[in-house]
Amino acid sequence: MVHLLIGKYLNEVTFTTVLLCVVSLYEGVTSTVVPGERYRGPVVRVLEIIGQQQCVRECRHRPKLCRGVNYRKEDLLCELVSSIDKTETNPGCVRIELNQTVNVPEMNQECLACSSDDQCVTLSSQKVHCIRVVSNLALHKPATQSSTLTWTEAGLTYSANLAVDGNNGTDHAVDKCSSTEGGDTNPWWLVDLKAVYSITSVRIFNRGMDKWGEDVSNRLRNVTVTVGVTESDVNTSCGFFAGPGTLSQLVVIDCPTLPQGRFVKISITTEFLTLCEVEVFGYSV
Repeated sequence: MVHLLIGKYLNEVTFTTVLLCVVSLYEGVTSTVVPGERYRGPVVRVLEIIGQQQCVRECRHRPKLCRGVNYRKEDLLCELVSSIDKTETNPGCVRIELNQTVNVPEMNQECLACSSDDQCVTLSSQKVHCIRVVSNLALHKPATQSSTLTWTEAGLTYSANLAVDGNNGTDHAVDKCSSTEGGDTNPWWLVDLKAVYSITSVRIFNRGMDKWGEDVSNRLRNVTVTVGVTESDVNTSCGFFAGPGTLSQLVVIDCPTLPQGRFVKISITTEFLTLCEVEVFGYSV
């Protein structure tokens, strides 16, 4: 009986200690932790395969660049954002606003040795490594599409470049996503990376609920991503997303064969290809 009581006491102490550690991590570091929402950006850096605490520390290491983070536990995906003025609903996300004026002791001072272009990774052995972050190769690069949706009355044109403008908000009316027009039954979108890369993954921000209350997020289905060295031959398979997409979904399409190319093409087999933002990641050849 005594052993059981001692064991129970130790378990309670351990749980309390862990809880206090977690609380202390966020005390003084964050002023807002909100599940089910994300900051609309702009996103200044995306980090993959990373824990939530590490995501927060990556923002802390860049006080002039980062004001808060969006974190998706399901994808282990961390977004560093420079503005926290605008938010949107996203069930798979948690947004964390950081108070960068508070001096919080760093858990690993060695991380400070990493440059602003590096990701600080702390292993279970407590060894620290600085890993070069792969930037979004598609940002502000030239893009084209099979057709372009226009709204003459409102003077709006949903051109291909809107998918690489750095705004990954998903309100079609506010954030001006790219879109092909109706009747285009085999629509496609293509970006010129301006150099040949080995492509590791492509991320698509799907359309969310807009101010008209229309949900057409399920249009994103049977998505094929291909890569090519020349614009006339973009046929090397990268990945596929069956769908259908959901509201404001971040669709991550991995390219396990690491296809090499300068051009990345996204195509579907039904009309209206709407892309709120496209991010392409890879390595120089």
